[in-house]
Amino acid sequence: MKLLALAAGALLALPLLTLPLLTLPLLTGSGLAHADTVARSNSDCAELLERWAGDPKAAPKRDIDACKDQLAATSPTDPAPAALASTDPCSAGPTAGDSVLCWGPWGALAPAAAAPLVALNLPESPIDCDVISELAAQCVPKLEPILPIEGCAPGTPCGFATIVSGPTSTGDPENTEFGRFDLAPDGTTFDVSPESGGEINSVPMTTTVTPRPDGDGNLRATGTQGDVGSRLIARVQQDEDGDVLLAADIWTHGTRSNAQSGYFAWGNATSQAGLNALNAGNVTLNFSGPMSVNNATTGNMTLQFGGSPTWSGTWTNPAYSFGAGGVVSGANLISQPTQFTDNVVGTGNFVQGALVGEAGGPRGITHIIDVTLAGQGRIKDVGLLREIVPGPPISP
Repeated sequence: MKLLALAAGALLALPLLTLPLLTLPLLTGSGLAHADTVARSNSDCAELLERWAGDPKAAPKRDIDACKDQLAATSPTDPAPAALASTDPCSAGPTAGDSVLCWGPWGALAPAAAAPLVALNLPESPIDCDVISELAAQCVPKLEPILPIEGCAPGTPCGFATIVSGPTSTGDPENTEFGRFDLAPDGTTFDVSPESGGEINSVPMTTTVTPRPDGDGNLRATGTQGDVGSRLIARVQQDEDGDVLLAADIWTHGTRSNAQSGYFAWGNATSQAGLNALNAGNVTLNFSGPMSVNNATTGNMTLQFGGSPTWSGTWTNPAYSFGAGGVVSGANLISQPTQFTDNVVGTGNFVQGALVGEAGGPRGITHIIDVTLAGQGRIKDVGLLREIVPGPPISP
């Protein structure tokens, strides 16, 4: 008690000072209370924080923190996530993000004042991100399938080829490579782009086309430049001007001692307008035809267009058969691992292709297969399947 009396006397002896935003020390029942713990009214705290917003040195940090805590404790809190409130006290309250109390040098950036995204009940179904901002939260882009070989854009030349060393066009599957194939409309040049890189460009060739009993043509093209020669032998369909629309079979290029060769299937990928019409009409198309590496193998494929286009197919040979299915993305087709028949074993199996041609003209599927079959081994092939066009209805 003597110590308390002495302290009180010392305080009374101090000159009375009037300082802005400060209060003289007070006695409490438990002893002296420091100035930074003196209670202020809410209006005094608001005035103090407004001054601090314009001048961070207007008051000690302990006074600012005390007033923030006091006003936060007396305001209704918004049920925001706990993690957000713990990192930024200015997140509390329905309008805290706009409050003057949150101006000034923050310890952490405050998020923009807006409703949490989880409360917006956004649609879960994918929508077209090309017609809205890519930054919009509701934009869920449709995933494009991964293609083993470069795919084909709608309306552009689209072909696939096998590539082997030597002039025979046929080799062991383990030594057979795939690539893209392109053919000049008049059949006078071709280009092969192996998946491993590089380009194989034919020399200019002269061509002859002879008719076949099935209505197609047999194209033969040959050319030489020095000791380099190029050759093409193909089944083709042409338009009325003689331009090649669909083609498939054998190519060769190089010298006698250093040649490359293989098989191919080629056409022009269906245009975007043609694809849109197929999807809008939920059209089903059927295709069939021989493969090129082993023409004893017949492929049959069905394409079902619509909102989520799909395909299914079978490949039948006197020694084996297998089935596969997958998705259609633009003009491209790619298999899905879960849709192979059980006799397709191991990993890395795929069927890839593209729809070529337009409605009213010859249509087909250029495609490649790379599968390992139980009891048969690995098979690599390329083929052009032709559309099966229903005949006119039979009159009763």
